[in-house]
Amino acid sequence: MIKNEHSVRNIKKIPFLQPLSPKDLEDIIASSHLRNCSKGRALFSMGQTATHFFSIQEGWMKLYRTSNNGEEVIIHIFGPGESFAEAAVFSDHQTYPVHAQAVEDTVLIEIPRSIFIHKIETDSRFAINILGAIAARQHLLVQQLEHLMIRSAPQRVGAFLLRFCQKVKDSDTTWVVNLPYEKSIISLRLNIKPETFSRAVTKLSECGVYIENNKILISDLKKLANYCDLTDKEIPCS
Repeated sequence: MIKNEHSVRNIKKIPFLQPLSPKDLEDIIASSHLRNCSKGRALFSMGQTATHFFSIQEGWMKLYRTSNNGEEVIIHIFGPGESFAEAAVFSDHQTYPVHAQAVEDTVLIEIPRSIFIHKIETDSRFAINILGAIAARQHLLVQQLEHLMIRSAPQRVGAFLLRFCQKVKDSDTTWVVNLPYEKSIISLRLNIKPETFSRAVTKLSECGVYIENNKILISDLKKLANYCDLTDKEIPCS
């Protein structure tokens, strides 16, 4: 059972759990547990029985498959506040369709399948919320695939930098990028080679991206967003 107040708040923030009654949420919290997963450690493997789905409290997890020639293909990388493996838990196959591995030391909340099956069988509204969450995740993955196919390497890198930038203290015109994990993982995530990432950052100097004291900085969010074909709503740090 989870007793940590921060973890309880995180469970309550999971989108498809929010409509549940306080009693139902308490039941889920009572059945959930915290799990630590050190950097590089596997959480589950493709084909393994899907007994839980997960919400990330700290750190980052990558979901990936391995191609026939042994290359790693990243499906998605999830971070704090995000949940994953819902679809696997509720599918007929009841197995995970991908591998999951921590790219940084990660703390997860693991929530058992059994309690959700009971909820689906007794609460049609909850079942609809689950379907909505899975549909939203599928839409996100389709959008991600479209971006990989349509955008150039510099555009992909630029969009990624915008996702993780924060305004520099005491400055109204400069933002700093806090890379969430290693550049090698970012490159896999964006389907580019590691050396291409560095070249892309150099190319983005035309849009106000520059490096200072080993930090990536942005001086013109709007210009970079326009180059990456992003709307104002798609700029998290604006």
